[in-house]
Amino acid sequence: MQAINQKVLLSIGHVRANMNTVDSQESLSSGVTVLVAGYLIGEDNVKRTFIRSFFLAPQDIGFFVLNDIFRFVEEVEHQQVSQDLANGNAELHPAEEGQS
Repeated sequence: MQAINQKVLLSIGHVRANMNTVDSQESLSSGVTVLVAGYLIGEDNVKRTFIRSFFLAPQDIGFFVLNDIFRFVEEVEHQQVSQDLANGNAELHPAEEGQS
């Protein structure tokens, strides 16, 4: 985890980084796929959420980054989904006989 944190921080310059989650999975030829989610705060004090995915390929001593994808993620304001139906009722009723 410490090495991943240092890798993320090395390549982003003068910003503060916070990693919310780090997920990893062993992959092809003993490589490791890593997914990092977090946010960066730059000199302008704006918080930007990011996702970073990279593949660590094995070498004689340790690993090297073979592939690296970094993307800023737009924050979307979540709205509560209404459970009301178009007729204003929140319950489903079976059709009554004779009605279609």
